[in-house]
Amino acid sequence: MLRKLPLLCLVCFIFINIVSCSQPQPEQIRILQKTKNHAIQTGPKVIVLMVDSILSDSIDKLVTMNEAPALSFLLKNGMYRRDLISSFPTMSVTIESSFLTGTYADKHSIPGLLWFHPTEKRIVNYGDGFRVAWKPGLSNWLHDSTYNLNQSHLSSKVRTLHEDLHKKGFTTASINSMVYRGDFTHTLSLPKLVSNTLNVPSQMEVKGPEMLGFGSLSKLTNDNIADGPLQSFGVNDSYTTNNIISLIKQKSLPDLTLAYFPDMDGKLHKHGPTYLSALRKFDQKLQSILDAFGDWNKAIENHTFIIIGDSGVTSSGKDRQKTLIHLEKMLREYQPYRLGKPVLPSDDIAFAINGRMSYVYSLSSRASIPSLLDSLKQDHRIDFLAWKEAEWIHVMQGSSNRRMAYRPGKNEIDRFGQMWDIKGDLSVLDLRRNPQNNRLDSYSFPDGLKRLSSTFASHKGNFLVVSAKNGAEFTADGSPNHLGGGNHGSLHRTDTLIPLIISGKGTFPPPERIVDMKQYIIDLLTRYKQT
Repeated sequence: MLRKLPLLCLVCFIFINIVSCSQPQPEQIRILQKTKNHAIQTGPKVIVLMVDSILSDSIDKLVTMNEAPALSFLLKNGMYRRDLISSFPTMSVTIESSFLTGTYADKHSIPGLLWFHPTEKRIVNYGDGFRVAWKPGLSNWLHDSTYNLNQSHLSSKVRTLHEDLHKKGFTTASINSMVYRGDFTHTLSLPKLVSNTLNVPSQMEVKGPEMLGFGSLSKLTNDNIADGPLQSFGVNDSYTTNNIISLIKQKSLPDLTLAYFPDMDGKLHKHGPTYLSALRKFDQKLQSILDAFGDWNKAIENHTFIIIGDSGVTSSGKDRQKTLIHLEKMLREYQPYRLGKPVLPSDDIAFAINGRMSYVYSLSSRASIPSLLDSLKQDHRIDFLAWKEAEWIHVMQGSSNRRMAYRPGKNEIDRFGQMWDIKGDLSVLDLRRNPQNNRLDSYSFPDGLKRLSSTFASHKGNFLVVSAKNGAEFTADGSPNHLGGGNHGSLHRTDTLIPLIISGKGTFPPPERIVDMKQYIIDLLTRYKQT
């Protein structure tokens, strides 16, 4: 680490001293005026606030204590689902991709926050703690997170909500969402000092919605909104809030505004899922957004507000030895691939840690899937291990001999009407048959068959999927961990179930899964247009 200290100091100096110089692009200004005219003519809008790691239990507690007036107002005048089913792994980029495309990872092709690229032979990392800066290299991370995610990795075979709504004649905006692909060309601008130091282009053309606000890289309005280094370059709740308020006051809200609030996630990682201060602060932001309309009742009379989480949060143990599942130690007989290095002929395995879930890749014949299973299956902190053979997905319960296998088929039907062939012990994924309709469902792993199977079709490779029991999380190659705090990533319900509040004009009963939200919003706006 010491040999990298000069570079660390240089990069810190650059990022602390640069002043963001990007301004709204002329096209963005033209679109703002066009949207302002459109807003006056067409009326109701949909405003989606995606709040990273917001939890139903926390909402319930603050509302009961009368400490969340804005959320209480929306709940009183809307619908509330406490158990919307997220995607898998339960990490933000995969979840945002599912929300925006209406598909799981088998279709949108974003396997997780980290994953091993089969042709480039490297770990793709969209942003995961301090190691992002060094092991893969800052330039790799920056290019993956700001360009490749939307322009290359997100499958071109699926259409995003922005793309579909534009085709139907609607206007849309994205504010601080990592996944934002649309039909309009935008320029992301980096200060030249940064681009030269990191050897990346100072400007990158990307495809996004009509209106794209992405921190200091792409400004949405001319308003003086703080987005310097002390404000995480605009990737924070205040920046998101102020951009929404600016659009409201300028009467420039598009038909759909999708805004991402990132701050709560870090607080709950540090303090755990029972921490309420972050939610109090979000409610204050929500109050200021409602205030911008002049009257809260008028705001919901003329607009639809959707508050949605992305993943749950599970408490992590405080004891390092009991909490952390050290994959490298458990597989010490194999040579691991190292982040930021080229794959060597001697490398046997690679890890892509996604919190409480991990991909374990077999890179050589020395590290066969059966041999990896033998080394991992006895750890009682592992909930299950899964792998694919031909068309069958095999699942083994951790520290037991219970196994099952399944594939798309015609012999069994689940709660969502999806058809499967299944053999083995159904209890491995807590599958139970509903006596009323004979459909399979899982309390512990909601929509688990589909969500788990999607990971094996999300990218090519020979790999295991491992998911941790509650209280435990994986670690390898310097991955960030959250002892005594909270984490997510697993298939379990505590990481999976998220809140959904829908309040305001024209609402109708919400769906049960995040992959159904895209069509819900399209239907909502289409109803507006028809009336």
